This record gives sequence, structure tokens and C-alpha cells, in this order.
Amino acid sequence: MPGVEHEDRQTFPHLEMLLARADRHVEPVGYANGLFSLFGIEVFAGADIPTAAVCFLADTGEAPQGFLLHADPLQLFPDRDRLLAFDLDDDPLGSEEIAQLVATFNAHFNDDGLRLLGSPSGRIYLHCDRAPSVRTQPLSAVIGRDLDRNLPNGEDQGRWRGLLNETQMLCHTLELNRERETRGRLVLGGLWFSGGGELPPGRRASVTRLAGDCELARGLLALCKDAGGDELIVERAPGRAVMRADARAWLQALEELEGRMPGLLRDCEALHVHPGNGTVYCWHARAARRWWRRKRSLLDCLDASREAPGGPRDVKGL
Repeated sequence: MPGVEHEDRQTFPHLEMLLARADRHVEPVGYANGLFSLFGIEVFAGADIPTAAVCFLADTGEAPQGFLLHADPLQLFPDRDRLLAFDLDDDPLGSEEIAQLVATFNAHFNDDGLRLLGSPSGRIYLHCDRAPSVRTQPLSAVIGRDLDRNLPNGEDQGRWRGLLNETQMLCHTLELNRERETRGRLVLGGLWFSGGGELPPGRRASVTRLAGDCELARGLLALCKDAGGDELIVERAPGRAVMRADARAWLQALEELEGRMPGLLRDCEALHVHPGNGTVYCWHARAARRWWRRKRSLLDCLDASREAPGGPRDVKGL
């Protein structure tokens, strides 16, 4: 984690013991990939993970009809020869602002088979009459980075890159932006489209209950059939801190997680930790007796594998 100074490198004894002594199994790299695997839903190589359709189910309680993408609001900042993208989570669009954006966008793209959909949660989705041949990057891969390095790819990339540009220009004409600017609020610079696909069929899963705020996990739980008795605990704070390169918030999130670990290790029959790096750490009572597996500093472990792909930045804001 960039920005963590040497004097900040406190220990996390329970997390470090779990990582050292737990059994290890392989899973797909990345947050969304790992969740879909956990719920037994196959993800096809070379295609988007259909997170938008699953999140829409969680947001509205209704199965979306056809092809859906996330349409996440962005701030855009020129930086020399780059255009940097940031989310609007600190000053999100209100319901009236979303309604204005949806009405303007849908009127403009009425003949293109594209339609924005709002949801009670305040999230926005893009419905396509025809499934595009395009591969997108999740919002988490874009935040704080050069927009041009993460543009859509595929047979229809020209059309979709043009759509992003046209949407940016459309946003600049919105009355909501003039009102926001007058009040010194964050301005909507564009929308980021990602996570496209149709709603996948549900599968059997071991999860019955969900603890934590994650619309993707809620949607997958709503899809699954014949659920077992496991509880899924979602901790989003570390991933959000990494996405925003906020070292202090990241350390605070780890401290809070460390504080919960004694109760989790004591009260559950088995604990499986999915950090998103392609490894599942499976803890059980016998693992505590593996004293020959020496603990290492959690931050030293991260330093040793800093080139590993995936990780928390693969979270879709989802």
C-alpha cells in the first residue's frame, strides 16, 4: 500500500496467524470473480463479469430484461496530457439530479437503442437493446487513473469510446451541473460503463446470510438456489481505501478487522478468508496448533507480492 510509512507498520497478530497457519485453496483472482465463484456461477474468459445485471436485481428486486451495464457518475480532471477520473461518492447525485440526467440522456440517445435506468439506491444502469461486442474495465480500475488507458476494447470499441465522449459533452450541458458549480459542489463530468451482460442463472450455494454492505453479494444471494447454512461477511473498507490510495483509511480498516478476528476465530467452526488475490485461506480449530508455521508481518507479506495481479482494485463499485 503506497504511503504506509515504516513507523505505521504495526502488527496484526490474529490476521498474521491466520495467514500463516490456514489451509490454502485456489480461486479466481479479483473481488467480483471470487464472489461469482463462491456462488457457483461461471464467468467466461474474454467477457465482462455481468455485475450490473446482478446489482440491478439487488437494487430493485426485479430481474433486468436484456443487456445491462453500470453507468457510474465520474468527476474528470485534466492533468497535463491525461484525463483523470474520480467517483462522486463524497457528493453523490440526488434523486432529482438522477431523474434529470436520465431524461436528458434517454432523449438524446433515443434512436441508438440505449436507455439509462435509475434505481432506489441511487445507482444508475445502462440498458442496451442489442448486446455489444465490447470488454470494459470496472470502475475500481479507473479511479485516480488515466481514463484513456482503460477505454473499452473489442469489435464495438469505436462506438463505445465515442459514446463515452458524447456522454461527457452531454453532461456539461446539464442544469444540475451549473447548480452544483454555483454551490461549490462536485461536478458530473461523465459516466463510466462497465460490468455488462445479462442476468446469469442461479446455482446452488452454501451461503444463507449476508453481513455487510455489498449489492453484488446481495444480488448473487437472491439468485442462488438451495442455499446452505454459511454466513458471508463482506468487508469493503480496505478495498475502498486502496482504490482511493488512502493509506490511513486502509490501516484503520485493517485495525478494525483485526479487532473482530478473535471473536470470528473463536465462534465459527470454519472461517474462509477471500482477499481477492486468488488464494482462499481456510481456518479451522486444528490450524491453531501448527506452531511450526511462523507468523510474518502482514505488511511484509504484501511487500513481497506487490506485483501479484488483481487484489482489492478489482472491486466493482460495485
